[in-house]
Amino acid sequence: MTTNAFIFMWCELGIEAVVPITKYENQEKMDTWEILKGGKPGNNPLNDIINSMLLRARYNGQRKYEIYAIDCPEGVTEDELFELWDKSPQYMADLTREKGVSIFNSGRKVDDIKIR
Repeated sequence: MTTNAFIFMWCELGIEAVVPITKYENQEKMDTWEILKGGKPGNNPLNDIINSMLLRARYNGQRKYEIYAIDCPEGVTEDELFELWDKSPQYMADLTREKGVSIFNSGRKVDDIKIR
C-alpha cells in the first residue's frame, strides 16, 4: 500500500500531468464489499485516467511520452510536484525513472530522451 502515490506523464516538452492516485487504491476492496452486499461495483476512475494517458501517448508517439507511477513522501502535494518539474525537469525525469514504476515508455532508449 502506498502513502502518497502519483502518476507522472511527461514528454520531451516537459511535464503534462501529475495525478494523485492513492485515493483510488481501495476501490477494488470497496467494490468487493458492495458485490457481497448485493450491490453494484463502482467504476474506478484510475482505469479511465491511465487509459486516457496511454491513448494520448500512443497517438502522439513523436513527442516521446513516458508515464510512471511513484510513491512520494507523505505531505508532498500535486502543486509542489508541478513546481519541482517546472524548476528542474531533467532531474525529476531521471529521479522518476530511477524510483518509479514505468507504465509507458515510448520505446526509445531512455538515455536518448532529454527534457527541454
